[in-house]
Amino acid sequence: MKTDGITESESSGRNGYNLMETSFASADGLQNGVKAPWFDQARFGMFVHYGLYSIHGKGEWLMFHEKIRPAEYNQLADRFTASSFDADALVSLAKEAGAGYVVFGARHHDGFCLWDSNTTDFTTVRTAAKRDLIREYVEACARAGLRVGIYYSVMSWQWPAIFSGPLADPEGWENMVQETHAQVRELMTDYGQIDYLWYDGCVVPGMGEASIRSKYWRSEELNAMVRELQPGILINDRAARPEDVTTPEPHLTPAPTGRIWECCQTIGQSWGWRPNVGQEKSAKRLIQDLVFCARFGGNYLLNIGPLADGSFRPSEVERLEAIGDWMRVNRQSVCDSERTPYTESEHLIGSVTCREHCLYFHLEEWPCERAVIAGIDVDVRSVELLGSDVKLDFDRSPDGCVRILGLPVDEPIRSLAVLKVELERTLSGSTPPSLLVEADTGRNLPAEGKVHNVDDWQMKRSQKLEFFVPARGVYDLDLGVISNVGQELDLHLDSDSSTTKLPIRFCNYPDTLHLKGKVLNGGVHHLAVSGEDADFGVYLWRAQPLWKMLTAENWSVVGPFPTEFRPQGEISQVRDALTAVHPPERGEIPVDWRACESQASDESVNFSHLCGTDDMGVCYARTYVTAPEACEISILMGCDWWANLIVNGRQVSSKRSEEECAQDGAWFNGWKPIEAKIELEPGENELLVKCHPGSADNWFVFYLNNPGDLVEHRWSTKD
Repeated sequence: MKTDGITESESSGRNGYNLMETSFASADGLQNGVKAPWFDQARFGMFVHYGLYSIHGKGEWLMFHEKIRPAEYNQLADRFTASSFDADALVSLAKEAGAGYVVFGARHHDGFCLWDSNTTDFTTVRTAAKRDLIREYVEACARAGLRVGIYYSVMSWQWPAIFSGPLADPEGWENMVQETHAQVRELMTDYGQIDYLWYDGCVVPGMGEASIRSKYWRSEELNAMVRELQPGILINDRAARPEDVTTPEPHLTPAPTGRIWECCQTIGQSWGWRPNVGQEKSAKRLIQDLVFCARFGGNYLLNIGPLADGSFRPSEVERLEAIGDWMRVNRQSVCDSERTPYTESEHLIGSVTCREHCLYFHLEEWPCERAVIAGIDVDVRSVELLGSDVKLDFDRSPDGCVRILGLPVDEPIRSLAVLKVELERTLSGSTPPSLLVEADTGRNLPAEGKVHNVDDWQMKRSQKLEFFVPARGVYDLDLGVISNVGQELDLHLDSDSSTTKLPIRFCNYPDTLHLKGKVLNGGVHHLAVSGEDADFGVYLWRAQPLWKMLTAENWSVVGPFPTEFRPQGEISQVRDALTAVHPPERGEIPVDWRACESQASDESVNFSHLCGTDDMGVCYARTYVTAPEACEISILMGCDWWANLIVNGRQVSSKRSEEECAQDGAWFNGWKPIEAKIELEPGENELLVKCHPGSADNWFVFYLNNPGDLVEHRWSTKD
C-alpha cells in the first residue's frame, strides 16, 4: 500500500522487478553465479515481522504514518520485553507448516535492532528485553534444520537525512549509510551461516532510479562485502541491485523465465501485528497462492506478525497448521517444482505443477467420479490421488485427452486435493490447452481485458457473437470454446469477406481460440463462427486491447517547478501544485524542453534521471501524435505518484473517481496504469503529462492503443 509517496515496500521496480536490473542477470537467472538448490527445493518460507511497532497493533509503519518523532517513538523500547518470545517455538511453527526457511526481521524502517549492535543503543539487548533475538532465532533454526534468512531495512527513520536526502544533508546521509554498512557487517559476521539476506527500504527521497539509489547507498560495495563474508548467500533485489532473487510484494507476479523469484504475502492486512478481525485470508487461499508460485517456479514467503510479547495470534497458527497438514500429504507437488508452458496454462480441473516427468493437478473442487485432462502427448505410467489408497483407472485418447476414473467421491472432501499423473517421459512442449481467465498482472502492468460470459450459449454448428469495444484500436479477440470433436472453425468478423480458420484441438474439452490483431472501431461488432464436422459452443469472449508503450525517446521534458510538498507533507500541497498553471501550459511563454535521448533505466519517463534531483517539484513531458482524422482512442498511464494528462490544452479525466481526484488534484495516481479515453483532432495533437513526485520518485509510463494509422513522434522530429 502507498499513501503519500513512500510505499510500504519501496521494493524492486514498477513491474515487480526492475527491468534495468534484471538485464544484469546471467542466463540461469543468478547474479554472481550463486547456486542455491535449497531455495527451489523449499518453495515455502515463513516471514516474521516483530518489533516495537507490535506494541500498538497498528502495523509496522506506525512511526511514519503517525509522524512520531524518534525521541517519542523510541520510548516504546522501555515497554518491549518480548516476555513470551520463544525462538524454538517460532521455528517449530514454520517447520510444522512445511516451510524450508524463515526470514526474520533484524531491523525494520524504525531503526530498532533486534540484535546486539555496537553501532547504537537502540537494540533489544540494551533496552527492556535484554536479549539478542537474532542470536536466539539463528540458533533455533540450526537446531531445527531450517535455512536462515535475515530481513534488514536499508533505511532508518531515526535519521533526519532519510527525509531531507543526500543533497540537503550530505553529512547526515553519509552517517546513516555508514551505520547501515556496519550493521550488515555485524549480521554477516557474528551469527554463523546466513543463507538469505532480504533487504528492504532502499529509499532516496525523490530519487527512485535504481542506479541513483545504488550510488547513494553504495549498494554494490555493500553486497560485495556481504558475499565476501557469506560466500553462498542469496541476496534479494531490494538494495537497488538485481542480485539473485526478485521479490514482488504482495502481488503474484512471476519474474521472467530463468530468474529466481519469491512472492511475499501477509495473512491479514499488514506485516506487523494488527487486529485484522475478519480480514484474514483463508488457509485454502494461502495454499492456492503457494501453488501459483510453484507453477511458475517461484517461492511463497508467508508472513506472521507476533503480538507485542512475542506470542502468536491463534488465527495465524490455525492457518499455518492447516498449511502444514496439506504439505505433509502434498509436499511433492510444490517443492522443487519446474516452470513449463503446461504449468503456466489454466486447466479445467485445477492448477498444475510439474516435477521431472510428473504432473500434479490441484483440484479446486471435489470432482465427480471421473476427471479429464488434456494436452498429454506422451504415454501415462500411473495416476494417483495423493494421500489416498484408492486405485484409479485411466485411458488416453489420440488427441491427448486423458480420462481418469474411479475418483473417491464418497470420501470426505479435502481442500485442494492433488492428482498425480506420472508420465513415461516429459511432455514434448507442444502448446497445451488453456482456459480463458482474467490473470492478475500485478500492481504495475496493464490489466488484462475483462472476460465476458456468453449468455445462454448452446452447442450448435454455427454461432453468432455480439461484442463491444470502447474505442478505436487494435484488439485480440479471445474465445472460450468447446466442441464434440476436434475440428477447424471458420470465423467472419463484421462485414469482412475474408475467413479466418482456427482449430479446436480437443474433444469435449474447453480451449481458447485467439483472433489476433484486429483493428476495430469503438462500438458493437459481430462475429460469425461455423464448424463443418460437429456441434461446438462459444461460452466466453474477451476483446484484449494491444497496448503500446510510448517510451522515453518519444518525449521531451522540462522541470521541476518547485512545490512545497515534502515527505509526510499534506495532500493539499499536491493538489495546489497540480492545479497551478506553470509555463509549459502557457503557450506564449518559451520553455526549454529537453530531449529524453537516453536514460539508464527501463522505458518509463523518469524525471529524477532526466531533470535532476536538486529540487522536488512538478515536471512536464510532451509528445505529439498525428491522426489522419478525428478519433477517440484509449490510453493507460501509471506514475509515481500523481499525474494529469492534457491533450490539446484540455485536461483528460480517467477511470479514477472524482472524489479521489478532488483530494489530490490527480486523475492518475499510483503504479497500476489507469485507463482513459482521449479525443484526437485531425493532424498534430499535443500530449502533455504533468507529474508530481511522491516521497520516493517522479516517473510515469504511458501506453496507447494505436489502431495503426497514428504517427507517434519522437523527440528528434519535433525538438
